[in-house]
Amino acid sequence: MNKFYGKMLVAAFAASVCGCMVGPDFEKPETASLPEEYANKVGGKALTDSSVVRKVSDRELARWWDVFGDSTLTSLIERAFKSNLDLASAVAKINQARSTLGITQSGFFPSLDANASFEEGGRIDTTHPGYSFGANASWEIDIFGGTRRSIESAVEDYKAALADKCATKVSVAAEVAKNYFLYRGYQQELIITRRNLETQRKTYIVTLQRKANGFVSDLDVVRAAAQVDSTSAQIPQLESKKLLVRHVLEYLLALPTGALKDELAQPRDLPELENFIPVGVPAQLVRRRPDIISAENKLHAAVAKIGYAESDFYPKFFVNGQISYQAPEIGKLVQNQYGTWSVGPSASWNLFQAGKTYYNVKLQKALTEAAGVSWNAAVLNAIKEVEDALVSAQKERERISHINKLVENNQKAFELSSRLYSEGEIEFLDLLDTQRSLLSSEQSQVSSRQLFISNIISLYASLGGGWELSDMADNHEDNDWLFFNDAFGDGSKAGEKKQ
Repeated sequence: MNKFYGKMLVAAFAASVCGCMVGPDFEKPETASLPEEYANKVGGKALTDSSVVRKVSDRELARWWDVFGDSTLTSLIERAFKSNLDLASAVAKINQARSTLGITQSGFFPSLDANASFEEGGRIDTTHPGYSFGANASWEIDIFGGTRRSIESAVEDYKAALADKCATKVSVAAEVAKNYFLYRGYQQELIITRRNLETQRKTYIVTLQRKANGFVSDLDVVRAAAQVDSTSAQIPQLESKKLLVRHVLEYLLALPTGALKDELAQPRDLPELENFIPVGVPAQLVRRRPDIISAENKLHAAVAKIGYAESDFYPKFFVNGQISYQAPEIGKLVQNQYGTWSVGPSASWNLFQAGKTYYNVKLQKALTEAAGVSWNAAVLNAIKEVEDALVSAQKERERISHINKLVENNQKAFELSSRLYSEGEIEFLDLLDTQRSLLSSEQSQVSSRQLFISNIISLYASLGGGWELSDMADNHEDNDWLFFNDAFGDGSKAGEKKQ
C-alpha cells in the first residue's frame, strides 16, 4: 500500500511540473491603428451651452441616467437590472460557462472509480461465496498541455460570458431610457394636441356665430369643422403609440401589461438641459465597451483551442493504478493476503486518423481568424456608433434651435390672426393656416427634443456607459471549485485588466 501511494504521489509531482504547452500563445490585438480622435469633434465639450468644461468620471458614465435627474427613470432602470429577461438569460449563460469550466478543469486531475461485487459459485452440490472490492485510478499527465489549453479556452469563454452580461446591461439601460422618454414625449404631444383641439373648437364656435351674422360662408364653417375632426383624429393614434411604448417598458421590466399604468400616468416634461458628454478617444472604447472585451475573450479562447487541437498530434501519457481485494468471507475482505495492487505508466498515440487531427487544427485556425475579424468588427462598429450618435445629437440640437424659433413665431402669428379674424380683417383660411402651423410646429418641437434625448442616450451607450467594474465579478458559490482562476485570471479581474 505504501508503495502504491508513493508511486501515485510521484505521478502527481510529474503532472504538476509539466510546463510545455503546444500551440500559439495569445497576444492582445493591436489597437495602434485606431484614430487618435473622433472625426466629429465637439471642441472639448459636447452638446451644451455651458462655459464650464469638465471631465466625467467612470462612475458618472456607469450611471449616466442620473444626469437627467428623473427618479422614475432611475427606478425603472434599476428594476430592469433585477428582472429583465435578457439579463436573466445572460446570467444563465454565465452559469453554463462556469459549469463548463468546472467540467473541463476536471481533466487535469486523476479519476478514481470504486467497485464491489458478490458472487456465488462452485460444483453442483456445493457453493462458495466470493466477495470483491477494488478501486481504479487513472491520471493523464499533461505533458504537451492539451488539457491546460482546453482549460484556458474554457476560462476565456467564462470571462466572455461575464462581459456579455455587462453588454446586456448597457443595452437594457439604453432601451429603458429611450422608451421612457418616448412615452413622456407622447404624453406631451397629447397635451399639445388636446390644447390645440380646444382652441380649434372655440374657433369653430366663433365661425358659427359669424355665419349666423352673415359675415362668413358655409365653406368657412365646414373648414373649421374639418380642422376639428382632423386634430381629433390624431389623438387616438397618439394614445395608441403611447400605450405600445408603455407595453415595451413593461416587457423590459418583465412586468405584466398594465403594471406601469398608474406609475406613469402623471405627465412629465422632457428634460431641457444638455449635459456634458464624455467623448474621450477611440482607444478608450477597447477598455470600456463590454462587447469588445467579450470579443477579445472569445479570440483568446479560439487561440487556446488551436493548442488543444495540436496536442492530438502527440502521444498521451497516463499513470494507472489499481487496488483490489477478493475474499471468501466479507470479514476477511480487507486483509492483505487477499489484496493485490498495481501501478504503472501507459501511453497512447493516434498514428493514423485519415487527416482528422490535421483538419481539426485547420478548423480551429479558421475559427480563430473569424474571431479576430469579429474583434475588429466590434471595435470599428463601436467607433461608428459613437460617430453616428455624435452627428445625430449635434444636428438634432441645431434643428431644435430652429424649431424653437418656429414655435415662437407661429404662436405670435396665431394670436395675431385670431384677433384679426375676430375683427373681420382676414379670411378664415388665413386663421386656419396659422392654427395648423402652430400645432405642427409644437408637435415637432416635442418629437425633436425626444429624438435629441434618444441620441444622447445612444451616445452614452456607445461609449460603454451603464456598467461598473463590480458587474464583471462573479461571486457564485461554485467558484470555490474553480482552481484555475489564479492561473488564467478569473472573471472578477477581467474588467480591471482592461480598464
